[in-house]
Amino acid sequence: MDSDARRPARAPDKIDQAIIDALAQDARIGVSELAEMVNISRATAYNRIKRLTDEGVIRGYSAVVDHARMGLGITALILISGSQPDWRANREIISSYPEVEYCWYVAGSADIVLLVRLANTDQLRDLILTRLQSLPGVNSTQTLTVIDEVVHRTVVRPPQDC
Repeated sequence: MDSDARRPARAPDKIDQAIIDALAQDARIGVSELAEMVNISRATAYNRIKRLTDEGVIRGYSAVVDHARMGLGITALILISGSQPDWRANREIISSYPEVEYCWYVAGSADIVLLVRLANTDQLRDLILTRLQSLPGVNSTQTLTVIDEVVHRTVVRPPQDC
């Protein structure tokens, strides 16, 4: 998807931002309650949510999960450096790994950054040494183990004083 396809037709206004903030707090909120919170009619709230969804600003709704309570106590960032010709094949393989929460292709000292969640260090070792390092074109990996998640925002907005 090119960057123009992801760009909204217009920048979200204060009401759109309030709707987005309310949905980020509780995606299960009813349209009537949301409309009351934002001080607009139910029809206006519904139409704005539809427009934000149609424009791709709101891409979906999900539960926020405590991974540690699900038995996934290890969170790590894995930086992968490799050769360019193999990126398409590796993209499909990495996407199939259930422990990968995020995968980014990046510019810089690494080519790929993964956010992974696993039950223990044995699983982390297996992922890195057995599966990732055996992928075509992977030259090296670097692993950063998360010891404390300080900030996790579901919605990020630029500072008002930009």
